[in-house]
Amino acid sequence: MNDNVQVLPLPKVDARYGPMGGKYPERIRVPMSDGKVISYRIEVEQPHPQLMEAIENIRKMKEHIK
Repeated sequence: MNDNVQVLPLPKVDARYGPMGGKYPERIRVPMSDGKVISYRIEVEQPHPQLMEAIENIRKMKEHIK
């Protein structure tokens, strides 16, 4: 088997949306020219570290208010 041969995706993509719907699919399934179907998941952007620091500061403020 030649490892240098690239398998091409076929144009029909199966989009899978989550239970809440959404603008973009959570996962897509792509059929390939060799007969395999490959699944891809959307990358979820994580909050910026500064945002996490601000959230932690708010939590600390709430504890001091109690």
